[in-house]
Amino acid sequence: MAKRRAAWMCAAWTLTAGGCTTLVGLDDGYHLVDGAGGEAGAGAGGEAGAGAGEVVVPADVELIDDMEDGDSAIDEAAGRVGYWYSFNDGTGTQTPPIYSDENPAGFIPEALAEPRGESTMAMHTFGSGFTEWGAGFGFALNGPDGGLLAYDASAYSGIVFWAKLGGAGAATTMKVNITDKTSDPAGGICDESGEDVANPCFDDWSSIARLGTAWAPVVISFEQFARGGGDAEPTGEGIDLTGLFAIEFGFTEGQDFDVYIDDVGFYR
Repeated sequence: MAKRRAAWMCAAWTLTAGGCTTLVGLDDGYHLVDGAGGEAGAGAGGEAGAGAGEVVVPADVELIDDMEDGDSAIDEAAGRVGYWYSFNDGTGTQTPPIYSDENPAGFIPEALAEPRGESTMAMHTFGSGFTEWGAGFGFALNGPDGGLLAYDASAYSGIVFWAKLGGAGAATTMKVNITDKTSDPAGGICDESGEDVANPCFDDWSSIARLGTAWAPVVISFEQFARGGGDAEPTGEGIDLTGLFAIEFGFTEGQDFDVYIDDVGFYR
């Protein structure tokens, strides 16, 4: 987990110094409706995604990033500033790799071979061989100048994004994690040493998204996220929406993964 944080900090500093572009002149919702009429799978019980039941994409969506500008920065809007990053336990292979001096490109969108409606770019990662805790990718919501600050998302009800598998044989389920003041060391509440098993850091708020071979929207309300992995006991409390740090997508050890993510947003 320390590698995840170090990679994010290095990438943020580099991108801040190099400057970022933002996409202007577009309707924030224009990518979220395609030929499928805005309906696809999402289900109850903490699972969402293709094949999990039918759901309509919420009408009031505020995009966090549509990826069309081709850089690692999320859209700077509503107080959000952050960058995409990849992370893993170091035992397998992931593309794009974790940011380092040897791999300075960072985690940037990939041009789609077949555009999804008007969307021409998306985030894409694939990998295998991880044997400890796995791998993933994500972005900070409020990380100016390489720092990590809390973001108030209390105006929203949940998150929405589009996803699909990139190849045969890849894992068809994906963890969607939200880090907040209670689970991230930046919040100053959890125990990063590992001694307090009832209140560990990185026991993030999680839900499960199901993935299919075709693009489908995934809609997850904040109420569908639960915390209580490892030796921690579920508290019955919800996410502290006034203090979110990051949204991440991950795979556990032993999973081969290949996934595309597009048009991530909050909905009201």
